[in-house]
Amino acid sequence: MSGKNGNGRFTWFKKAKESRTWEKFYRDRWAHDYSVRTSHSVNCSGSCSWEVFVKDGIICWELQKVDWPQINDETPNYEPRGCQRGISASWYPYSPVRPKFPYVRKKLWNAYQRSKRDGMGPVEAWASIVENPELSKSYKKARGKAGWKRVNWDEAAEIVAAGQIYTIKKYGPDHLAAFSPIPAMSMVSFTSGQRWNQLMGGTMLSFYEWYHDLPHIMPWIWGDQTDVAESADWYQGTYWIVMGSNLPMTRTPDAHFASEHKYNGGKITNLSPDYADITKFADLWVQIKEGTDNAFLNACIHVILNEYHHERKTGYFQDYVKQYTNLPFLVMLDEQEGGHHRNGRFLRASDIASFDGEEYSEWKPLQMEAGTNALRIPTGTVGHRWEKENTGRWNLTHQDSLSGEEFDPLLSFIDSEKRRETMVSFPDFTHTYDALGKTEGTGNEAVNRIRGVPAFEVETKDGPVLVTTGMDLLMAQFGVGRGMSGDYPEGYDDADKPFTPAWQEQETGVSRDLAIRVAREWADNAEATEGKSLFITGSGILHWYHGGQSTYRAEAVMGIICGCQGNNGGGFAHYVGTEKIRNYAAIGMLAGATDWSRPPRHANSTSWQYFHTDQWRYDGMPLTSLWAPDAEDLPRHGEHSADINHLAVRAGWLPFYPQFDKMNPIAVYEQAVEAGCESEEEIAAWVAKQFETGEFDFALSDVDAPENHPKVLTIWRGNLFGTSTRGQEYGQKYLLGTHDNVLGGERSQEMVNEVKWHEEVDVGKLDLVVSFNLRMDSSANYADVVLPTAHWYEKHDLTCSDLHSFLHPFNPAHDPPWECKSDWDGFRFLAKKFSEMAADYFSEPIKEVVMTALQTDSPDEMAQPLGEIKDWRSGECEVIPGKTFPNVNVVERDFTKIHDMMTTLGPLGNQPEGYGAKGINFDLSEVYEELKTNRQVGEKLGRPDMTSAKQVAEVILRISPESDGEVSFQIFSELEKRVGLPLADMVEHEREIAHSYVDLSSQPRRSITSPHWSAIESAGRTYGPWTMNVEKLKPWHTLTGRQAIYFDHQAYCDLGEALPTYKPPVDTVAIGDLPLEEVKEGKAKILRFITPHGKWQIHSMFRDTWQMTNLFRGGPLCWLNDEDAAEIGVGDNDWVEVFTNNGIQVARAVTSHTVKRDMCIVYHQNERHVNVPFSPLAKKYGATDLRGGGNNAPTRVMMNPNSMIGGYGQFTYFVNYQGPSPSERDMGVLVRKMPLVDGKPIYEEKDLYLLRGE
Repeated sequence: MSGKNGNGRFTWFKKAKESRTWEKFYRDRWAHDYSVRTSHSVNCSGSCSWEVFVKDGIICWELQKVDWPQINDETPNYEPRGCQRGISASWYPYSPVRPKFPYVRKKLWNAYQRSKRDGMGPVEAWASIVENPELSKSYKKARGKAGWKRVNWDEAAEIVAAGQIYTIKKYGPDHLAAFSPIPAMSMVSFTSGQRWNQLMGGTMLSFYEWYHDLPHIMPWIWGDQTDVAESADWYQGTYWIVMGSNLPMTRTPDAHFASEHKYNGGKITNLSPDYADITKFADLWVQIKEGTDNAFLNACIHVILNEYHHERKTGYFQDYVKQYTNLPFLVMLDEQEGGHHRNGRFLRASDIASFDGEEYSEWKPLQMEAGTNALRIPTGTVGHRWEKENTGRWNLTHQDSLSGEEFDPLLSFIDSEKRRETMVSFPDFTHTYDALGKTEGTGNEAVNRIRGVPAFEVETKDGPVLVTTGMDLLMAQFGVGRGMSGDYPEGYDDADKPFTPAWQEQETGVSRDLAIRVAREWADNAEATEGKSLFITGSGILHWYHGGQSTYRAEAVMGIICGCQGNNGGGFAHYVGTEKIRNYAAIGMLAGATDWSRPPRHANSTSWQYFHTDQWRYDGMPLTSLWAPDAEDLPRHGEHSADINHLAVRAGWLPFYPQFDKMNPIAVYEQAVEAGCESEEEIAAWVAKQFETGEFDFALSDVDAPENHPKVLTIWRGNLFGTSTRGQEYGQKYLLGTHDNVLGGERSQEMVNEVKWHEEVDVGKLDLVVSFNLRMDSSANYADVVLPTAHWYEKHDLTCSDLHSFLHPFNPAHDPPWECKSDWDGFRFLAKKFSEMAADYFSEPIKEVVMTALQTDSPDEMAQPLGEIKDWRSGECEVIPGKTFPNVNVVERDFTKIHDMMTTLGPLGNQPEGYGAKGINFDLSEVYEELKTNRQVGEKLGRPDMTSAKQVAEVILRISPESDGEVSFQIFSELEKRVGLPLADMVEHEREIAHSYVDLSSQPRRSITSPHWSAIESAGRTYGPWTMNVEKLKPWHTLTGRQAIYFDHQAYCDLGEALPTYKPPVDTVAIGDLPLEEVKEGKAKILRFITPHGKWQIHSMFRDTWQMTNLFRGGPLCWLNDEDAAEIGVGDNDWVEVFTNNGIQVARAVTSHTVKRDMCIVYHQNERHVNVPFSPLAKKYGATDLRGGGNNAPTRVMMNPNSMIGGYGQFTYFVNYQGPSPSERDMGVLVRKMPLVDGKPIYEEKDLYLLRGE
């Protein structure tokens, strides 16, 4: 009401005197013709739904969609979901960094056209280039620089197909490789390139462990790659510990749950060396020394075991670990020289005469019944999972699997009258490395702590043996004496023995009282709430050499011993990118093309990169400091990671491609047939025999031979060269054959025995690099062919995330402009061209030999009994494919039908157990037939039609138990037969639900409880992992069927990691990674190199948008503690060089007291096309690339052998499940102030003469 008018009456409005024409500007700004629902295919965990607005055919702005379905009335909703990076996405479709047409590197194109003008066909023209050393070197040397030729799609596809056909004929399909990360962020787009690649027989390079996103302990402890809570489930937790995850910065769409959790009365404890954004939310900040989180958590575990499992046996905790962990299982104690014993393997049914005749008895570990001391075979072990004669016993009931009787498992012998105190060794790695730059030599050996353990004598087939329980070993490992003799700590203040609160204080710099406090708060809360204590954690920890294996393991164990796993609001919640493919089985089949041929070729990228970029030659780290003092078997196979990786390949633990040393797998098949082999089994045996006699060898044995190099690499949806290649400069040198700034020399020649050493190594191993891209990122700039892809706002696709439980779509706001194509249409175009050209070179289908690692969630898990390391090459066992040697398969390929197979659903899922995931399968035949009549799919060539991306999306939804209730019900019904308990009842009420693409386009739809995941996801219930295991008693996919705290494989015993332990960060100064003369001259300081995810980018995406560059300083930055910076004369915003022997990064300094001393932070990742000058240091060292590199330039791959183990229970390989990570976070760097020219850095080559090499 504005006042009275002339009649004395009130009025609600008055006419403004000033002009309001300015409003038109805003009306026009937000005007639009229509909008669509879509999303972003960028590797963050958000998977947000966006509304994109279009005016006059141009994308003008975007806004967060706010129609996420509410899960229940108590849990806060998911809105708003979005961030400052995502809302700048509409800059990209019309940006100057977007490739709009296909491009070929000009030097390559000119050579190719000359050969064609000389009358050569496409493949012959390609051969004339790559077989000419000078021509080949010239175009490879040009990678990373300007000089492009604009071509059309047909011309680009021809040169790509020519390179592939030549490579297949000369070297074999296994010399083709393809890399694309994180399927969940755009499922159809991921499927497109992988399906195309796999149909040709190429190698899919993993991304999960390569990105440090794989939490190794998840397959090791729970037998699953990753399964974690959606963020709405956090709200049910009442006590959080957040570490390695900076929620407001890198989990922005879900960070509101932190505030809401606190409003709800919850508490947050934050472990972080720097004052991070999440620290602002915390009630308690534990400012810990970087890389030592594990020591702090181990001290907490010590307190919890002592106070809640010994001094007071907490009923809920004890009952939980009895039923849901492997701690009650019996472990054999092996006698050692000196009279003490060492923890060994589990006691099995096969060890006991009375259990003779039990199927798979070597795979059924034993428990002892409390009170009677009777040996029992509990249900639910891996032997029960795969048994054929008496199925239905794979469950977690407290039953003897022979008698069916319920029994009470004995958890500890400590109170047993017949116990025998036995002295057992426990390795202590505390002093294997000292602080960065302070270690003597290359590292110290571990020492033993000899401690008394309560044991019991059992009569076996081989005589009496001493056994104890996993719980008794865990108590002794963590120094809880319980009245036993030996080298136990005297109390919490004993700083000399791990893992006391006083001991951790020396490692972490955190008060012992604080460790005790956090332990008690965690356990008290878990007891009061029955498990609602929660770790929220992330890849900030996984990048450490021991982080993913030891620190994560401590988090998991701390949750397990307090009964937190499998309870909503509790447990272990690990987050990285958009990692969770809810439609797991569908993507596995379609992307792997296993509807047409099996098996696909899968490689773990870390090993592939480590060897093919020749970083193994620069790895000066001996493994001596990793071994337990009593180690026997693993060390004799090598003292270097390269040798252990070779053992892993020949034992079938890990894959490696190319496969055969200087042999085409097509020729291998032909030789086998010539030798008289007829069946696949005969061919497999013949191949194994050739390896045994030395006629054949693995390509890995001579990895630097030109015939064993990968030849063609295709990249899409990811920035392999610019973002994820640890040891970036080695990749530029050896894979690409272009300029680099590697500073140091080779260091491993005298350390490696299994891989042949070449004095001179050919550089430029890749003949062809293809980048399918929406921006000219580093991968595009270093490619030979760039194909323009549609932006996220220009295609049909599907996305999901682990941080919410919904499926939602991409929809095109307009067609791809210029000559851009969606990923599906682009790869379909390439497939069509390849098929047409292949008719001239492959007149009929071919067959080839495909070798794969032993596979998890299959009977391969029982390939190598008792966890023993037996090497066929040393004569310790026979060479048996699929047992002691990789699987050997024969695959037929019709290269003229690649396009037809790519665009239709193949028939191989239409057989009993023909389709599924994680060893849980069913027959797809009925669904297959329904798809042909589905109006959104249809029929082509007598099969379901997948010509368009939208049709592919609908196929994914129809064959996925996560989006089709009937499919879920049918698979659960099959699974019930093996488990022996009801399961299908969980989805009985959802059988009629069938989410379609149209449904998702109207509103996100929640996924359905799935047999391929572990949560009960019924209406109104938030997604919490392992709730199905705990409540429905379905076993975990592990050796015992329980959560694995004790690892009994011989390799883990040799590594001292059979039980959770602490290993300090690696001192990379000691192993030779730093040029220390700069320190001696006083110009540089040694700092630990920390590379967390940043605020103004998602990896390298968005970092080059004008919005994000303007929000902070733009370009590469290095955060330094202000006192450290002052020591080397660096002020805020000064240019610095961050360097090691591996390479150089140039950045501007940001000085801040929020950064802990002796470390620096470089937020991952920046591209080299934004504000990266030349480096004087590169000139000083004579580098061929004088421009500063990215933040991966100073790093290199460091492989931990503990992630190479396989062929045994949950440790068996599957792509993105197992395999080493690059582990570059331990890297120390040198930081120095960069000399300038007249106060300015040098950017342009014409000014390079001014650059001072000093």
